[in-house]
Formats: sequence, C-alpha cells, structure tokens
Amino acid sequence: ASVQKPFVFPLSNCCNNTALKTLGCLVTGYFPEPVTITWNTNSSNTSTWKFPSITSKWVSESTFTCKVTYEDSIIEAHAQKCTGVSAYLIPPSPLDLYFHKAPKLTCLVVDLENDKVTVTWSRLSKRPVQESSQKVNRYYNATTSITSTLPLVTQDWIEGETYLCTVNYSFLPKPIVRSITKTQGKREIPEIYMFPPPEEKGNQNKLTLTCLIQNFFPKDISVQWLRNKVLIPSNEHSTTVPLNTSGSRTTFFIFSRLEVTRADWMQNNKFTCRVVHEALPEPRTIEKTVSKNPELDLQDLCTEEAESEELDGLWTSTCIFIILFLLSVSYGATVTLLKVKWVFSALLQSTPQALHDYANVLQPRA
Repeated sequence: ASVQKPFVFPLSNCCNNTALKTLGCLVTGYFPEPVTITWNTNSSNTSTWKFPSITSKWVSESTFTCKVTYEDSIIEAHAQKCTGVSAYLIPPSPLDLYFHKAPKLTCLVVDLENDKVTVTWSRLSKRPVQESSQKVNRYYNATTSITSTLPLVTQDWIEGETYLCTVNYSFLPKPIVRSITKTQGKREIPEIYMFPPPEEKGNQNKLTLTCLIQNFFPKDISVQWLRNKVLIPSNEHSTTVPLNTSGSRTTFFIFSRLEVTRADWMQNNKFTCRVVHEALPEPRTIEKTVSKNPELDLQDLCTEEAESEELDGLWTSTCIFIILFLLSVSYGATVTLLKVKWVFSALLQSTPQALHDYANVLQPRA
C-alpha cells in the first residue's frame, strides 16, 4: 500500500462557562504508523501523547497548536479561545423594502451551546412591534445559531425609527442589546454599467456577464438578473459586498456576475441587470441590458419605420401646400397685373376724346 499522510483536526469542548477546558487532536487517515503528536501554546511544548486540560491559559494564550510529525512532514492544527455568543442586526434589503413592499429586520445570534435563548424585539419610540419568527440552525462544530425575523412597516423604517434586538442567554452575564436604524447621510444615485463577455478563446461553454454598480450611498443595494425579462434565481449569480470607492466621497461600488452558456449567448438572448436602491427615483429601480447583437429589436424597428413614414407623409403634405400656395400667389399676381394693364389701356384710349370735348367747351361759339 502507498504512504498516506494524516489528516489533523483540532477538538475542543463546548463554549460554556465551566472552568475546565479540554482540547483534543484527531489524527486520522495515515498509513503506516507511527506519528508523533506534540502540543504547544505559542512556543512552549506542553506535553506529548496527551490531551492536556487547560483553565486560565485558555483565556491568556491566543492559540494552542497540535503538531503532528509523520516521516519527513509536519502537519499543524490550531485551536483558539471561544469567541463567545455574538449578535448581529441585518437591515431590510432594498428589494424587500421598495420592490416587494415586505421589509424585515433580522437578528442573528451565533456561537450558542444550545437553543435555550430568548430574542425579543422593541422600538425606541416604545410603540408596539409585529410578531417575529425564529429559526434554529445547528452546526458540525457543536454550536447553534438563532435567526429572528421581524416584519416592518415600510413607512416606519423610512421615517427613521430605531429598532432593538435583546438576547437573553443563561451563559451570558447580561443580555446582549443591538440597535439599528436607517443610515443617515446624503443619498447618491448608483451608476450602472454592463459588460458583455470577453472574446474568450477555446471551447469554453461558459461565458461571463458583468454588471458594475458604482458611486452610490448608502451601501444597502439589491441586484437582480433577468433573461428576456424573466427573473433568474438568485443562486445562479453572485454579487460582491459593497466596497468603498476611492476619493473623498463616502460612496460604494459592487460587481455582479452572471454565467451563461455559449449557446444562450449566441441565440441573442437579452440579459438585464436590475438594481434596486433608495436614492433612485420611483420605483427605485434602474436596468441595463446587454446581448450579442444589441441592435434594435423588431418592435423598435417597426415603431421607428412607422414614425419615419408618418414624418414622410407630413413632409409631402407640407410640400404640396407650399407649392399650391406659391401657385396661388403667382396666379393672383398675374391676374392683378393683367387687370392693371387693361385699365391703363382703356384709360389711354379714352383720353383724347375727353380732351377734345373739354376743348370744345372752352371755345366760344360764333
């Protein structure tokens, strides 16, 4: 049989308030024997082939190391002091707040030894809260977490109400209290940019679409992807956490990434990145779409052609009107000119007779 190196796992008892702490080191999967196990706290060896019990050192020493020597290799595993029970408050997502109209607060309590914990919600204004729900999760490291969810009234959150989550646990010297309210500060509208997949070489079947959202505040933001206006499940794309942008302004940026098949992309399907953020005008969303051939679709082309035909018809009518108007003016001017010419001709023909009659009047009779 071939040589198999060992796997090393640190072991410790639960993070309770007992004075005695015991650490262990599990070494498994190796062949052949033997192995040498050495414990040390930072730099000083404690014992060999034993599982030492530790008390005050569990607090004073930062790291305990189980060092396994096997043939020419050394494998280490580290155990550290329990971090203790922690509680975190998670604000409502912009998607739930502005799009689904069903915002909720989440109070996450981690590193519990058991689920014998009480989580209560309250408001700083002392006004009543809605009924909350609770979920228990147990993990392989023998710890438990509690997730408590509180439904919100949208307007209460928007107006700046402060909410408190209080955790009571028998192993805690006093309750843990966490508070949260809407982020204060000047709102900055996000800028969104869509990037098609690069010209990837080879026979790769997966292509990557990227959505960059930047210069927004506050950092709470939601991103969705759509394919031909149909929502893509959230587990099929990934988004980074908000990161600070460079510069003096306190704004953030994120990247969202979607993988599509080459066939899906070559079929000219349209992929949309939708962003939900409170700084945006109603309905608090902005979208960008990308496709392999980003020309106008048939509906847009038909609309544009219809508008062009309508403009052509209007221009033709206008030209006909102008021509008729000019012909009318020319005809009127010609007729008027002819009339004036006829009047002057008639006047010139009648003038000699008139003068002769006038002369007869002036001459005396014999």
